[in-house]
Amino acid sequence: MSFYKQIVPFIDYIHSIRKLKNYLSFDMVFPTKWALPKSLVDEGQIVGFEVEGPDSKGISFVAEISDTSVNEILIKIAKVIKINKEKELKEKLFRQTVEQLKQTFEKTDLERLQNLYFDFEINEETNLNIHEPSETEPEDDKLAGEREEKGPQRTRNSKKALSTTDKEN
Repeated sequence: MSFYKQIVPFIDYIHSIRKLKNYLSFDMVFPTKWALPKSLVDEGQIVGFEVEGPDSKGISFVAEISDTSVNEILIKIAKVIKINKEKELKEKLFRQTVEQLKQTFEKTDLERLQNLYFDFEINEETNLNIHEPSETEPEDDKLAGEREEKGPQRTRNSKKALSTTDKEN
Protein backbone atom coordinates (compact mmCIF):
# COMPACT_ATOMS: atom_id res chain seq x y z
CA MET A 1 0.00 0.00 0.00
CA SER A 2 1.31 3.46 -0.83
CA PHE A 3 2.11 6.01 1.85
CA TYR A 4 -0.46 8.38 0.34
CA LYS A 5 -3.24 5.80 0.68
CA GLN A 6 -2.29 5.29 4.33
CA ILE A 7 -2.46 8.98 5.28
CA VAL A 8 -5.34 10.18 3.09
CA PRO A 9 -8.05 9.24 5.67
CA PHE A 10 -6.63 11.85 8.06
CA ILE A 11 -5.02 14.32 5.68
CA ASP A 12 -7.19 17.16 7.06
CA TYR A 13 -5.51 16.80 10.46
CA ILE A 14 -1.85 16.51 9.41
CA HIS A 15 0.25 19.51 10.35
CA SER A 16 3.62 18.01 9.42
CA ILE A 17 5.63 14.82 9.25
CA ARG A 18 9.21 15.06 10.48
CA LYS A 19 12.21 12.80 10.81
CA LEU A 20 13.90 12.99 14.22
CA LYS A 21 17.06 10.83 14.16
CA ASN A 22 15.60 7.29 14.17
CA TYR A 23 11.99 8.39 14.62
CA LEU A 24 9.11 9.77 12.56
CA SER A 25 6.88 12.39 14.11
CA PHE A 26 3.35 12.76 12.77
CA ASP A 27 2.27 16.21 13.96
CA MET A 28 -1.53 16.34 14.03
CA VAL A 29 -3.91 19.21 14.76
CA PHE A 30 -7.23 18.21 16.32
CA PRO A 31 -10.16 20.16 17.78
CA THR A 32 -9.56 20.89 21.47
CA LYS A 33 -12.68 18.98 22.50
CA TRP A 34 -11.33 15.73 21.06
CA ALA A 35 -10.16 13.12 23.54
CA LEU A 36 -7.09 10.94 23.23
CA PRO A 37 -7.93 7.74 25.13
CA LYS A 38 -5.04 6.36 27.15
CA SER A 39 -5.98 2.88 26.00
CA LEU A 40 -4.88 3.79 22.46
CA VAL A 41 -1.60 5.60 22.98
CA ASP A 42 1.43 5.02 25.18
CA GLU A 43 2.74 8.09 27.03
CA GLY A 44 6.11 7.95 25.24
CA GLN A 45 4.47 8.02 21.80
CA ILE A 46 2.85 11.45 22.05
CA VAL A 47 3.98 15.00 22.70
CA GLY A 48 1.82 18.11 22.66
CA PHE A 49 2.78 21.25 20.73
CA GLU A 50 1.42 24.78 20.45
CA VAL A 51 -0.87 25.71 17.56
CA GLU A 52 -2.58 28.93 16.63
CA GLY A 53 -6.22 29.25 17.53
CA PRO A 54 -8.06 28.45 20.73
CA ASP A 55 -10.14 25.68 19.11
CA SER A 56 -7.19 23.47 18.12
CA LYS A 57 -4.54 21.43 19.85
CA GLY A 58 -1.38 19.93 18.45
CA ILE A 59 -0.28 16.40 19.18
CA SER A 60 2.85 14.72 17.80
CA PHE A 61 2.66 10.95 17.44
CA VAL A 62 6.17 9.51 17.46
CA ALA A 63 7.25 6.12 16.11
CA GLU A 64 10.54 4.42 15.38
CA ILE A 65 11.37 4.30 11.71
CA SER A 66 10.29 0.74 10.98
CA ASP A 67 7.46 -0.79 9.02
CA THR A 68 5.77 -2.16 12.13
CA SER A 69 6.08 0.96 14.30
CA VAL A 70 4.93 3.37 11.60
CA ASN A 71 1.95 1.17 10.71
CA GLU A 72 0.99 0.88 14.38
CA ILE A 73 1.10 4.65 14.93
CA LEU A 74 -0.92 5.31 11.75
CA ILE A 75 -3.55 2.84 12.94
CA LYS A 76 -3.70 4.57 16.34
CA ILE A 77 -4.08 8.00 14.71
CA ALA A 78 -6.88 6.65 12.52
CA LYS A 79 -8.63 5.19 15.59
CA VAL A 80 -8.38 8.49 17.48
CA ILE A 81 -9.98 10.26 14.53
CA LYS A 82 -12.66 7.58 14.11
CA ILE A 83 -13.61 7.61 17.81
CA ASN A 84 -13.87 11.40 17.97
CA LYS A 85 -15.75 11.81 14.68
CA GLU A 86 -18.22 9.15 15.76
CA LYS A 87 -18.63 10.89 19.13
CA GLU A 88 -19.35 14.19 17.34
CA LEU A 89 -21.93 12.53 15.08
CA LYS A 90 -23.59 10.83 18.06
CA GLU A 91 -23.80 14.15 19.91
CA LYS A 92 -25.34 15.80 16.85
CA LEU A 93 -27.84 12.96 16.48
CA PHE A 94 -28.64 13.16 20.18
CA ARG A 95 -29.38 16.91 19.97
CA GLN A 96 -31.59 16.37 16.91
CA THR A 97 -33.46 13.53 18.61
CA VAL A 98 -34.00 15.55 21.78
CA GLU A 99 -35.40 18.41 19.70
CA GLN A 100 -37.74 16.01 17.87
CA LEU A 101 -38.85 14.51 21.18
CA LYS A 102 -39.50 17.97 22.58
CA GLN A 103 -41.74 18.78 19.63
CA THR A 104 -43.49 15.41 19.93
CA PHE A 105 -44.20 15.99 23.64
CA GLU A 106 -45.53 19.49 22.95
CA LYS A 107 -47.88 18.34 20.18
CA THR A 108 -49.07 14.97 21.48
CA ASP A 109 -51.61 14.27 24.22
CA LEU A 110 -50.57 12.54 27.43
CA GLU A 111 -52.48 9.32 26.73
CA ARG A 112 -50.57 8.70 23.49
CA LEU A 113 -47.25 9.69 25.07
CA GLN A 114 -47.70 7.08 27.79
CA ASN A 115 -47.58 4.42 25.07
CA LEU A 116 -44.39 5.81 23.58
CA TYR A 117 -41.47 3.40 23.45
CA PHE A 118 -38.26 3.00 21.52
CA ASP A 119 -37.24 -0.20 19.82
CA PHE A 120 -34.48 -0.88 17.34
CA GLU A 121 -32.43 -3.87 16.38
CA ILE A 122 -28.88 -4.01 17.59
CA ASN A 123 -26.67 -5.15 14.76
CA GLU A 124 -23.36 -6.62 15.94
CA GLU A 125 -21.66 -5.38 12.75
CA THR A 126 -22.27 -1.73 13.72
CA ASN A 127 -19.99 -1.93 16.75
CA LEU A 128 -16.54 -0.41 16.42
CA ASN A 129 -13.67 -2.83 16.07
CA ILE A 130 -11.72 -0.97 18.72
CA HIS A 131 -11.66 -1.01 22.47
CA GLU A 132 -14.34 1.33 23.78
CA PRO A 133 -14.12 2.57 27.37
CA SER A 134 -16.65 1.06 29.72
CA GLU A 135 -18.13 2.43 32.92
CA THR A 136 -15.48 0.52 34.84
CA GLU A 137 -12.71 2.35 32.95
CA PRO A 138 -13.22 6.05 33.70
CA GLU A 139 -9.50 6.74 33.16
CA ASP A 140 -9.87 6.25 29.37
CA ASP A 141 -11.77 9.52 29.00
CA LYS A 142 -8.76 11.46 30.22
CA LEU A 143 -6.21 12.64 27.73
CA ALA A 144 -2.96 10.77 27.61
CA GLY A 145 -0.21 13.04 28.85
CA GLU A 146 -2.47 15.04 31.16
CA ARG A 147 -1.45 15.14 34.78
CA GLU A 148 -3.93 14.46 37.50
CA GLU A 149 -3.60 16.98 40.28
CA LYS A 150 -3.97 15.56 43.75
CA GLY A 151 -5.94 17.61 46.19
CA PRO A 152 -5.15 17.98 49.86
CA GLN A 153 -5.41 14.78 51.87
CA ARG A 154 -8.21 14.50 54.37
CA THR A 155 -7.34 13.98 57.98
CA ARG A 156 -9.60 11.93 60.17
CA ASN A 157 -9.60 11.59 63.92
CA SER A 158 -9.41 8.05 65.21
CA LYS A 159 -12.41 6.56 67.01
CA LYS A 160 -10.41 6.51 70.22
CA ALA A 161 -9.68 10.24 70.00
CA LEU A 162 -13.35 10.93 69.22
CA SER A 163 -14.63 8.87 72.16
CA THR A 164 -12.20 10.64 74.54
CA THR A 165 -13.44 14.01 73.25
CA ASP A 166 -17.08 12.92 73.64
CA LYS A 167 -16.48 11.89 77.30
CA GLU A 168 -14.94 15.26 78.07
CA ASN A 169 -18.02 17.11 76.70
